[in-house]
Amino acid sequence: MYEARISRNHPAAFLILIDQSGSMSEPTTFHGRRMSKSEAVALTVNMLIDELLNRCKREEGYRDYFDIAVQGYHGDRVVSLWGDPERTFMRPSELAGAELCRVDVQQERTLPGGKTVVSVISQKIWVRPLASDKTPMYSALRRCHELCSQWCARRSNRESYPPTIFNITDGESSEGAESIRKLGTDDGTALLINIHICSDESRRQVLFPMSEQELPEQRYARLLYRMSSTMPDIYGESIVRLRGGGDGPFRGMSYNAGMTELVSMMDIGSVSANLLF
Repeated sequence: MYEARISRNHPAAFLILIDQSGSMSEPTTFHGRRMSKSEAVALTVNMLIDELLNRCKREEGYRDYFDIAVQGYHGDRVVSLWGDPERTFMRPSELAGAELCRVDVQQERTLPGGKTVVSVISQKIWVRPLASDKTPMYSALRRCHELCSQWCARRSNRESYPPTIFNITDGESSEGAESIRKLGTDDGTALLINIHICSDESRRQVLFPMSEQELPEQRYARLLYRMSSTMPDIYGESIVRLRGGGDGPFRGMSYNAGMTELVSMMDIGSVSANLLF
């Protein structure tokens, strides 16, 4: 299980749910710059989309190894965040050249000797930030179930790697995930990775916990744990490096993650993208 190779005939699906409620306007720090959580999350998602497209790029153009959907939720709305809101899953050949704009982004990286190097890159933007109203997570999970169910039901996807879902939120979790985790392909059930983010760096972060006991005595933290998928072995080595130890099994979730940890969680969650023919 979780071994299917990704090809144009058997693409992999990534579905990203983004909390766009009013609390996402709170400030945070990302790549050394102050910005809102909504801006940092949108930038992270755009970076992931760009990376997925880069993995599909060949001399003749972009090969459609992935189906990618991005849904935002706030107030009573759950909407596609592509330039064309009528589109749900889009493929690399459709996304290439369809970015809304480009922005200069400052990036910091630490060299092996410990020196920090700052560079500026031109980042393609497909998804714009928004922060407004309440957090309709239950509606977002229902929409996620609908989209994943449709994708898994396609005959051409039965032999594909199962869908990977990222739910990025700073709010309270809700029921509704069990039905998503029952969906899947012949290669396994869908992987739901819940990433709870927080701009308060003093709060203890929990990344890919092995048990509920690693989480604070907080009902919503425990519920988020139970909502999340158990991560297959293919992710184990990367998770151990991030956590600094542990022997699993790990749950696909974080609690009080900062922006750097958000990037790491999404990098690990997209490990399946390495299974290209």
